[in-house]
Amino acid sequence: MYVVALVLLAACGSRQNKELPKVTFDLTELETVAPQYVGQEITLSGTVDHVCKHGGGRMFLVGSKPSARIRIDAGENMQFDAAWEGKTAYVTGILEELRIDSAYLAKWEQEVKEKKGGDHSSGVHMGEAGHENEEEGDIEAELQRIADYRTAILDSGKDHLSFYSVKCSSYVLAEDEAAEKNDTTK
Repeated sequence: MYVVALVLLAACGSRQNKELPKVTFDLTELETVAPQYVGQEITLSGTVDHVCKHGGGRMFLVGSKPSARIRIDAGENMQFDAAWEGKTAYVTGILEELRIDSAYLAKWEQEVKEKKGGDHSSGVHMGEAGHENEEEGDIEAELQRIADYRTAILDSGKDHLSFYSVKCSSYVLAEDEAAEKNDTTK
């Protein structure tokens, strides 16, 4: 399960909070407690692992373990910057859950088989390396991902897989905060 969270604070591109927030959850800890916090505001810290180049609407945080990874979706009037990759960020936002079960996969598979180069509403975007270069309409690759998810559900011993993400309401980059503290001209 990929769980990592980053909370971004932006109002027309400026931070509202000058202090680093207290970390509510460690990313590795979040994996076990996430189900009880779905729909609630949480704060996490992690390293920005990837920012989607398609408009900066998503980024991914990682924790001390690479498997501790979570998608962060930009809130209203927010955009993430690829220059943040490798920086530590504190993110606050609403924890969301995407449940993938057999019904979800059946719907996704139907959409893939019916699409003719268009976009579809199902599917899982995990910020995989090279995803920006994938050709749209690669039906065989999507069908293979669906098959892989079916196998993962069987292997999990549960009837679904859960992927967690955070809808960001605010953020602080730790490096920015440290630079402000060292700037004596302010």
